[in-house]
Amino acid sequence: MDAEFRIDHISLSVRNLDKSAAFYRDTIGLKEIENKTRRPTIRWFAFDGHRAIHLITGRDAPPPDRPLEAHFCLSTPNFDATLRDLVGKGVTHVNVNGDPGKISIRGDGVRQTYFQDPDNYWIEVCEANPDGSVG
Repeated sequence: MDAEFRIDHISLSVRNLDKSAAFYRDTIGLKEIENKTRRPTIRWFAFDGHRAIHLITGRDAPPPDRPLEAHFCLSTPNFDATLRDLVGKGVTHVNVNGDPGKISIRGDGVRQTYFQDPDNYWIEVCEANPDGSVG
């Protein structure tokens, strides 16, 4: 099989759709796009022009604790400005050891940090080249 897989979208189960949508739109800065399912319990947000995060609600249970190792990563060539913006919006970030306000350097030399959304999903932000490649 010679499948050339790429990520199409990430789906996240959220408790409060409006609160989570505000976080992804206003805090992270993702653009909300048309929800082609037209279901009111789903909202879509675009990143990199081709991929999306789908926020899906329906559960009222408190979000579980999630390990840092279970995360998704968004890369940016504007790491320093992005980090300043997130901190300015009250986002607490940690390094790979969980130390608040710190960043890590991956084995390939890329700077990275982690933060959580309203449902405790971990999001890594890492430094990227202008073409989107890392490392």
